[in-house]
Amino acid sequence: GSYVVDGCEELRLFGESIGDEGATRLAAALGSNPPLLLVDLWHNGIGPAGARALGAALAKNNKLQRLYLNENPLGAEGVRALAEGLGADALSPHHLWLSRTGAGDDGAIGIAEALKKNRVLEALDLWECGISAAGARALATALRYNTVLRTLELRGNPMGDGGAQAFAELMPENKPLATLDLINTGVSDAGRAALRAGLAKSHANPYIVIFEDNIGPHQQRTSWEEKGLADAP
Repeated sequence: GSYVVDGCEELRLFGESIGDEGATRLAAALGSNPPLLLVDLWHNGIGPAGARALGAALAKNNKLQRLYLNENPLGAEGVRALAEGLGADALSPHHLWLSRTGAGDDGAIGIAEALKKNRVLEALDLWECGISAAGARALATALRYNTVLRTLELRGNPMGDGGAQAFAELMPENKPLATLDLINTGVSDAGRAALRAGLAKSHANPYIVIFEDNIGPHQQRTSWEEKGLADAP
């Protein structure tokens, strides 16, 4: 059977340990396109099998806005399985959280392939997923083809200057991406300089690059100021 979620707009199951079996049952419910707008599955012991079932449901559901899968042991296999449902046929979600899921570079590459075709995802959180320069380059390349993603969170991934350079090269061709979080990603002064140079060529307005610069609470103001915007938040 599946979950009965008719008449419910939010389903919050934080820490309920539903596992793959529960995720598969929930996916069956999501496939019937219920009115759910938010599904929180944070820290539920969901692995690749559950992720694959949830991914398949995304091609049948056009209601879901936000899906939280943070801190589930998806691993690269699970993230790639989920990504199979995030391609051209995906109807949802608009916001996806995958922080601390062990995606690694292989998972990031799977997500990147999906992003080349995805037309609904507006915000993607990949905090602390073990993504290095290879995964970051794949994501940056994918965004040359993507026309909808506005927020990409890569905080705490060891992408270093190789990843920074990939995003710097993306900026002149960037379309909708407005927020790029690169805090604590091992970017050196050289990487920051590359990002600033790329930012200067960006046509996106505003284009917010967030990185550690020892400026305390004003981290989010850096790129606004460099683009000469007086009304930075």
